[in-house]
Amino acid sequence: MTDTPADPVLSAVQRYQSCLPPEEYARLLSVVSQPADSAVRVNLLKNPDPRQAFSRWSQPYGWQARPVPFASNAWQISSAQTPPGQTIEHRFGYYYIQDAASILPVSLFSPLPTDGLMLDMAASPGGKTTQLVDSGGDANLVLANDSSASRLQALRVVLLNWGAANTAVINFPGEKLGAWFPERFDRVLLDAPCSMEGLRVSASHPFRPITAAERERLSARQFALLESAVSTARVGAEIVYSTCTLAPEENEAVLSDFLEKHPGSVRVERATVAELNAPGLTHFAGRDFDPQAAHSLRLWPHLAGTNGFFAVKLIKLTPLNLPRQMPPFRPFIKTGLERLETKDQVLLFTMLQDLYSFDFRAETEKRKLLPYRRERQLFLLPEQYLRGFSELPYYALGFPFGKWSGTNFELSPEMVSRFGDRFRSNVWTIPEEWVRQWLQGHDIRGVAVSGCQKSSIIALRDAEGRNLGAGKNLPGRLRNLLPSRAILNP
Repeated sequence: MTDTPADPVLSAVQRYQSCLPPEEYARLLSVVSQPADSAVRVNLLKNPDPRQAFSRWSQPYGWQARPVPFASNAWQISSAQTPPGQTIEHRFGYYYIQDAASILPVSLFSPLPTDGLMLDMAASPGGKTTQLVDSGGDANLVLANDSSASRLQALRVVLLNWGAANTAVINFPGEKLGAWFPERFDRVLLDAPCSMEGLRVSASHPFRPITAAERERLSARQFALLESAVSTARVGAEIVYSTCTLAPEENEAVLSDFLEKHPGSVRVERATVAELNAPGLTHFAGRDFDPQAAHSLRLWPHLAGTNGFFAVKLIKLTPLNLPRQMPPFRPFIKTGLERLETKDQVLLFTMLQDLYSFDFRAETEKRKLLPYRRERQLFLLPEQYLRGFSELPYYALGFPFGKWSGTNFELSPEMVSRFGDRFRSNVWTIPEEWVRQWLQGHDIRGVAVSGCQKSSIIALRDAEGRNLGAGKNLPGRLRNLLPSRAILNP
């Protein structure tokens, strides 16, 4: 074989030749130089019928797609006349684009009971966090942690665009959470930092050689994170450990080391995916792993047209009894947030229901969200956070509800993006000739917006009924309130 840029990839793949039957290995070789098809995962908060929503998009955008085998609301796009990243629906958070393999970890969790707590230990960029939010209908708190401060803003933007309110974004080393919050969570996701050896070449994940020393460093950190993750889980709770690498040193070896150090603390749940034969390894490169490693999932790239991935589900059986520490402390009063008085809540919800013909009170009660104010701003905060973590410093908490402008209350653009599809009044269908101007972030001038209250925040739709965000109905001008992430470049 000639010395080409693909040779290092072939060398990496050859490391796993003994792990697969000859015919399976040949299939693996045939796909490693082909980028994996991206997947579209439908936002269940905004699309209660994901199949209907996907069909509504795929036809006009010319999408050729196949269902993701381990998710009922996701499809892999093999070809598209309009790329999924260039649609109105994508800009407004109606679906998330990701590699299909990364949808696997959260899909392994069973449904969460009411008032359950979820922890995402390494949450950024937020795709799996939004999937956790969807899994509980945004009615259970998701504590989204990331140890990198530089990644928090991107995570927060993803959650806002998704419409996720029952969340708190925090910034701590994941290794410490187990000592701070032992026996607290019902679902714990640890999508661990890894070498990203997914055995497929793509523009977003170009191949790079991985040294044995790097794998050793990563596996040591992954073990510490897994130990912390299991510690945070209640007895009977579910923990999913996953990586976007196929290196056994970072997967089965980490699991096996944990089982050896903490015998009887967890049960490895046998994980299966319909039509895919993807068991974990029980030995590699002269090392034997715990037999329970076979219950994990090793998603080789040729099995479902994805990048390589690993995931395993654990059920906690007994406490780990690790040393405990006091978590960071900040009195909640220092946030400047105060609970909105009941009488003011009643007046506000009544006014908004009259204006939009939508029951905001019912939605907040359903999701256990409480209105809090800071000066003239109003936020919806998760009751579970306030009850159990109120003194834990956070980067972002809850969802922006709106603000007072004089005596008027202005609904936030995020609330319009989240619930505007369901408003039955104070909604304006923008004429087709102005849609592009609007989506480019410009105000609409010299227009009379009929049927909407003056000086109020209104919800916009196009002729197809798609939610186009919020505007302020000013005299002679419709002020554009689209966030920068939704604006279409000229």
